[in-house]
Amino acid sequence: MKVISSPLLVFTGILLAASVATMADTATLKSGEILNGKILSETDQEIVMDVAISPRIIDEKKLAKSDVQSVARTPADETAYQALNEHQIGTHSLKLAAYPPLLKDLDAFLKTYPESARAADVKKTLEALKQEQARVKAGELKWDNRWYTPKEAQKNKYQLGAQMRLSVMRDQAANRDFIGALNTFEQIEKLYPGSAAFPDAAELAQSMVRIAAMDMVTIQNKAKVQETLFNNGIVLVPEPQKSQMIALRKAQSAAAEASLAAAEKAGVKWKPLFLLSAKSFEALKATLATETPRIEKFSIADMRNSLTATKAAEEELKANHLANAEAELNEAQSLWPQNAQIAVLAAEWKALKAKPTPTPTPAEAAPAVKEKKNSAPHASPKA
Repeated sequence: MKVISSPLLVFTGILLAASVATMADTATLKSGEILNGKILSETDQEIVMDVAISPRIIDEKKLAKSDVQSVARTPADETAYQALNEHQIGTHSLKLAAYPPLLKDLDAFLKTYPESARAADVKKTLEALKQEQARVKAGELKWDNRWYTPKEAQKNKYQLGAQMRLSVMRDQAANRDFIGALNTFEQIEKLYPGSAAFPDAAELAQSMVRIAAMDMVTIQNKAKVQETLFNNGIVLVPEPQKSQMIALRKAQSAAAEASLAAAEKAGVKWKPLFLLSAKSFEALKATLATETPRIEKFSIADMRNSLTATKAAEEELKANHLANAEAELNEAQSLWPQNAQIAVLAAEWKALKAKPTPTPTPAEAAPAVKEKKNSAPHASPKA
C-alpha cells in the first residue's frame, strides 16, 4: 500500500490532498467487484494495478487472470490529455516564466499523438497560450479577462495587487486553509488597506476566524485521539520496528517545533498548526483571542457604501457636475476614510474646479435675406 502524505501532518491551510496519477483503467472481477485504477503490468497469469483507495492512499493489487471478467483500458492519448487539464487559458495571465513549460507539454502531446481526436483542442490551446505569452512579454497584464496595457497596469497597480491577493485568499478559504487565508489577509491589510478589494477580504477574514475557532477544537481532538492510538498501539509492535516508529515520531515532533520557531522568528502572525505540537495550538488560541475582536469590528457595509459613493462621484465628474461629485466624495469620506479612491477622485475634482470656465462664444449673426427683384409689395394692414 502506498500512502501519499506529508511527514509532518501540517495544517497550514491546504489540507494535505495529494495529487495521484491518473486512475483511468477499470478491471471488472467475476465476483462483480469493479476496480478503478491504473494497470501497471499484465501477463498471462495476472494483472498488477494501482487502485485509489482514497485521494491519499493507493493500493497495489495483484489480480489473478482467472478472477478477472474484463479489463477496460483508457487510450494512452486520453490519459495524456487528462493530464493537460490545467494547461488552459484562464481568466488571469501568468508570469512569463510559467508559459514555456505549458507550451512544451502541449507541443509534446501533438508530436506524440498527432492523430488523436484531442489534437485539435490541444492545438487551439497551444496557439492561444502563445498569443497570451506574447502579450505578457510585451508588458501587458490580464486580470478577470480584461487586458491592461503596461501604462494601465502601472496606473492600477494598487487595486490590481489587492485583487490578486484576494484571489489567493479565496482559493485558500475554499480549501479551508484558514491559516493561509488569514496570513494573506494580513498582507492585504498591510499593503492595500484602502483598496476596493479590502471589504471583501475583511468579510472573508471574519468568516475565517470563526472557522479557525471551530476547526482548532476539531483538530486538537484529532491530535489527542492519534496520540492515544499511537501510545496504545506502539506497545504491541515488535523490535526493531518499535524503536524506529518512536524515533520517527520524535523526529516529526522536532521538525514541527522547528517550523513553528521559524515562523515566530519571521514574525508570521498566524503560525502553522501541527498535530504533534501543543505549542502551535496555544499560539493559534492566543492569536485568535487578540485578532478576532479586531477583525469583527470592520464595518463591511460602510466600506461598500463608501465605494458606491466614489463610483457615483466618478460618474458626476465625467458629467462635469462638480457640486454633486463633491457631495458624493464627502459621503465616501465619512463612511470609510481609508478608501483610496477618494484621494484619486479628489485630485480630479480639484483639477476640474481650477480649470477656467470657457467664455460662451457669441452666436453668429444670421445672414440677411436678400429681397427678390420685382417681388410684390407687402399688403398694408387694413384700417
